[in-house]
Amino acid sequence: MATASAPAIEGSMPRILIVDDEQSMREWLRILFHRDGFDVLIAEDGAVARELLAREFVDVVLTDIRMPRVDGATLLQSLRDVAPDVVVCMMTAHWTRDSGEWKSARDMGAAALFEKPFRDVNLVTLQVRQLIDARRIRHERDVLRQALEAQGFAGIIGRSAPMLEVFRLIETVCRTNSTILITGESGTGKELIARATHGLSLRRDQTFVAVNCGALPETLLESELFGHVRGAFTGADTNKKGLVEVADKGTIFLDEIAEMSPTMQVKLLRVLQERKYRRVGGTEEVAANIRVIAATNCDLPKAVTEGKFREDLFYRLNVIPIHLPALRERHDDVPLIASHFLTKYTREMGKRLSGFSEDALGLLSAYPWPGNVRELENVVERSVALEQSELVRAVTLPENLRVGRPVTPVGGGAPAASLPDSGFSLEDHLQEIERMHLERALKQSGGVQVRAAELLGITFRQFRYLAKKYQLR
Repeated sequence: MATASAPAIEGSMPRILIVDDEQSMREWLRILFHRDGFDVLIAEDGAVARELLAREFVDVVLTDIRMPRVDGATLLQSLRDVAPDVVVCMMTAHWTRDSGEWKSARDMGAAALFEKPFRDVNLVTLQVRQLIDARRIRHERDVLRQALEAQGFAGIIGRSAPMLEVFRLIETVCRTNSTILITGESGTGKELIARATHGLSLRRDQTFVAVNCGALPETLLESELFGHVRGAFTGADTNKKGLVEVADKGTIFLDEIAEMSPTMQVKLLRVLQERKYRRVGGTEEVAANIRVIAATNCDLPKAVTEGKFREDLFYRLNVIPIHLPALRERHDDVPLIASHFLTKYTREMGKRLSGFSEDALGLLSAYPWPGNVRELENVVERSVALEQSELVRAVTLPENLRVGRPVTPVGGGAPAASLPDSGFSLEDHLQEIERMHLERALKQSGGVQVRAAELLGITFRQFRYLAKKYQLR
């Protein structure tokens, strides 16, 4: 049996219950709303309507006021228990919008009053549909707020003030088609934010496509985005769809947008301005019905000033800016996120760990997390794999957490803390530094090992050896 508290799924036929003791009025309204795309139920009075509502789901009740047995006002009052979320509209020739009866009905939850005879039947159906849409939006926001109060949404954990502000912004803009630019340090979860925005948008039933602009050379990126026609270049034996076409009517997420070459910046600008593009080697223009969400960990305004990024493209992308705070700016979320990853990896590894020791949790909360959520996830995964007791202990955490010092970035100057009185393993510490820089280079290069080796000033053979040593992919 359908519940009366759940709103209709967007895109499904809305359902209306018409309650009137005049058969001619019921039939006329049934035809009117059926032609406007409604699924219509009818009842001759409030008593029959209550029986129907006890077993059938409807979006809206349109009821007359004066009827035998159970009148409209009594029906409205009883709906508080039977179907508290249903939209109720009243229709009558006996009340006006200024009457005390209507004011009382409105206080009981009535959403609209239609005075008979109807002046414009199209306005009646239009207003009913608007009320249904407003109810659905309220329901979605209630669900979102419940998720925020629990632990976030779409895999994003957070109750801290900075993250709740991000969630509220997403809630506000998700249903628009405006372009979004997500900024924040590496590892803060920019793609998760993009996916969450798509999942709450009007395009959520369409494709979401993610592209790392820094992982592909210019010629390959153009073909990947826009596709190519047969014979466009050597090896182009057939026509190929681009990812913009794959994402048609959906969302395309352009990560590391600052790494896009000047030539590709021009081509992307045309897509945003004209909503059109050409396949590589093609002459026909193709419409681009997409929402664009871009992301970067770079300072784009600075890149614009330095001439490395087009100013006009920046303004086209920065319609709705969303900045993700670093994990060190929301320390209150660290225990929540750590517990989330603990549950995830204990399940995957088949281990029985009930939580963190007090000392371990203190170290996790005090650490500045230069690698943000990604670094925290790696630490928890490693700790779950190594821990032999029922709790993750401080001794199981990586050395740099135990000495209270993040791994110093290249060129970052002196360590942030002195040596502990008990000393520590220099070899383990150096290996942790080496591994972290390898991971960062892989991330910055989009997984291209040759480029990662260049960033670290070593040969590809050396990088491949070290990646194998630390089991990096």
